Amino acid sequence: MENLFYVIYLLGVLFSSLLIQKVGKIKIDFRRALVAILPVLAVFVLWDIIATERGHWSFGLDRMLGIVIINQPVEELAFFIVIPLFYLVVWETVNKFKRW
Repeated sequence: MENLFYVIYLLGVLFSSLLIQKVGKIKIDFRRALVAILPVLAVFVLWDIIATERGHWSFGLDRMLGIVIINQPVEELAFFIVIPLFYLVVWETVNKFKRW
C-alpha cells in the first residue's frame, strides 16, 4: 500500500479537479491548458532528468509503482500534469465566483 500513496494522492487531486469543474460548472479549455502545462512539463522534467543523472536527488522507487520513463517515475511525470491542471481549475473557480 505504501508504494501506492503517491498514485492515490494524484488520483485524489485529479478527482477533486473534476469534481470542482462539475459542481462549479467550470469550463476548462484543454487546448489552452495544454499550452500552459506543456512548457512547465518540459522545463521541470528536463530539470528532474538532469538533477537525477547528476545525483542531486533521487526517487524512492520502492515507494512508487516502479514504472520509469527515461529516469523519471511515472508518478513524477503525472505530477507535472495533474497539479498544474488542478491549479488552473482553482484559478478558473476563483475567477468565476469572486466578487469585487
